[in-house]
Amino acid sequence: MSNQLINNYNFFEMKKIKFVIPFFAFMCLSLLAVGQLPTKSLYQKYSSVKGFSLVTINKDLFNVLSEINDETKSESGKEINQIINNLDYINILMFDARKSDDPKFLEKFKEEINLLNLANYSELMMVKEEEEEVKIFTLKEKEEIKELVLLISEPQQAGFISIAGNINLKSIGKIARALNIQGLENLEKINTQEEK
Repeated sequence: MSNQLINNYNFFEMKKIKFVIPFFAFMCLSLLAVGQLPTKSLYQKYSSVKGFSLVTINKDLFNVLSEINDETKSESGKEINQIINNLDYINILMFDARKSDDPKFLEKFKEEINLLNLANYSELMMVKEEEEEVKIFTLKEKEEIKELVLLISEPQQAGFISIAGNINLKSIGKIARALNIQGLENLEKINTQEEK
């Protein structure tokens, strides 16, 4: 009888293990999916494809910029330092049909951008200027903005800017002027719209 009880116990323990392992694996994958920002997948997918321009500005470069601004000791330099020190990274991905072997790919890429899963994001604004359209989204945790996404669509170009960290919208446009990188000028649209 005792042997039968032991066998039954072992059977149920094995069943439990068989259930726990897949469940644990599923939970890990779910957490990874949640942690992965929507723009990251496109950024990785097209990192080495002709026609795409990529820019990554990480924390190390922000630290260098902070040191440079410290040397100027100006008020604007100090303000830019405060903004920069709260950022984790800036990723820029732009496709230019004029530099691609397949200019028609532009429409397909625009569709991919429109299909990005931004369900947890709030649309801050949309700016249309002639043939250019910029949509700006924010991802919030509690009351803090953790990511700012700009989706850019033009007749010959499309792409996005993703900024992660603790973001100050009122001053974010100054990053564009400080870094002087193509694509970041769209950040100034945020401040321009807020002033209207």
